[in-house]
Amino acid sequence: MHSLRASIVLAAVVAAIFAAPLRGQSSDSSIFHRRQWGADFDISGGFVGAGLIHFASPTRALVLALSGSVSSTGGGNTSQLNLSLGARRYHSFTSQLHFYRTFGIDGSFSHSFAGGTTGTTTNTWSGGLFGELGAGWLVTPHLALGAAWRLSADYEHSSWTTGAFSGSSDGFFLTLGGVRLTGQLYF
Repeated sequence: MHSLRASIVLAAVVAAIFAAPLRGQSSDSSIFHRRQWGADFDISGGFVGAGLIHFASPTRALVLALSGSVSSTGGGNTSQLNLSLGARRYHSFTSQLHFYRTFGIDGSFSHSFAGGTTGTTTNTWSGGLFGELGAGWLVTPHLALGAAWRLSADYEHSSWTTGAFSGSSDGFFLTLGGVRLTGQLYF
């Protein structure tokens, strides 16, 4: 059932992506306006963060998002903080349906500790570029529900300490995120 729902959401996003060039670029039919504010949030996988949306024009917006998590297991804990800043471009299909593309920069910090006799502490910093494709349906004039897919390319530096030993590693990572359900509130 879950894979069927994800397939339907993915099909809707792909249809929105390919329909944009066929529809024509009519910015006067936009459902948003200059200086409008909004909030962006994930509604799948639990609430872990939110973002602010500020429209510079009816079709362009700046998005600032902050997310994080804290988890604890029997012998340790992990905390993570993510920040992203991007430029978003909107295309309206109807008075209720819109598609968007976001490109920007992202960064994160993660700290974990695993207990035991010596204990292991790991700190990881990463930063890079991301792109996001999404679509939303305005359920009301102020609430949109939809889906988004994210791709990111990041540099990561990780350092660890276990007792008297320590080390570090560096790498580049390309992450193809899964489709996630989203919501937006527009003010």
